[in-house]
Amino acid sequence: MQLHLIASTGRTATTFLARAIDSLDGAIGCHEGYRAADKDSTPILPLVNLDNRQAFYSQEAARRIVAEKRSPTVIAEIARSLEGSRLIDVAYYNVTIGSAVLEAHPGAKLVAIIRQLEPFVRSATAMSGEDLLPVGWPDPAKDLTARERFIEMGRIRPAKGSKDDQDWAAWSAIMRNIWLWRETNAILLRMREIFGDRVLVLPFEELHGSPENFLASIARHFGIPETGIAAALASAKEYRNQKTTGYQIGPVAEWTNEEQAFYEAAANVIGNKL
Repeated sequence: MQLHLIASTGRTATTFLARAIDSLDGAIGCHEGYRAADKDSTPILPLVNLDNRQAFYSQEAARRIVAEKRSPTVIAEIARSLEGSRLIDVAYYNVTIGSAVLEAHPGAKLVAIIRQLEPFVRSATAMSGEDLLPVGWPDPAKDLTARERFIEMGRIRPAKGSKDDQDWAAWSAIMRNIWLWRETNAILLRMREIFGDRVLVLPFEELHGSPENFLASIARHFGIPETGIAAALASAKEYRNQKTTGYQIGPVAEWTNEEQAFYEAAANVIGNKL
C-alpha cells in the first residue's frame, strides 16, 4: 500500500475531499488519520496533530515523528487490515511533516492546495464566540474554549527569538493569520522545488469551478482510477464544513494600513512563487 498526502492551510474542503477520496476504487481516504473523516471512529493512522509545531521548528524533529508514526513499517502494518492500494491522508500537519514523509517513502506524492489569501484570512479569523473550525489564530483578546485551546497547541507560530516572534504580541489576529498563510504556503511551494513533480499544487478556487476536474487531478496524481468521481463527490456533499459564525472581519479594504501592507507583502511573496 502506498501512502500519499494532501496538505493546505485548512479551510480548503479537506474533510469533504477525504470523504470523496475514500469512495474511489482502491483508495482509502483519511482526514487527520480518521478514515472517511469519521472522527467518531478509531483513527487508522497514529495521530500527529500535537506534533505539528515541533515539526515546523525542526526538520530533524519532523523526521523523528515520521519514523515513529508514518514510517514504511508503520504503514505496512496498518495495510494488513485494509483493502486498497492507496492510502491518502488529508491534513494540515502534512505541511510540516510532508518533506520527511516524501523522503521516507520514495513512491509517495503530495497534493498542495493553496487558497487565496483574503478569503483564507477572513474565514480563519475568529473575533468572538466559539469557533467550531479553529484553523487560524483568534483575536488575542478572545476567550477560548477548552477545545480551541487544545487545537491551538498544535498550530504553528514563529520560533522563539525570531523577528516574527518579537513582533507577534503586537500583531492583530488578521496579521497572525496572514503570517500563517504565508508560512504554510511557503513550505508547500518549497516542497515542490525539492521534490518536483511528486508535488502537485492546486488552487482551491478550482474546486468550486469544477469539482470533478479537481478530484480527477488528485486521482491522476496518486494513480487512482478516475471512474466514479461524480458519485464520490455526491456521497461526500454533506461533509462540506460550514463556518457557523460566518466571516467576522471585513474585506481587505476595511483592514488597517498596517494589516494591508502586511497582506500585500505576503501575497507578493507567495504569488511570485506560484
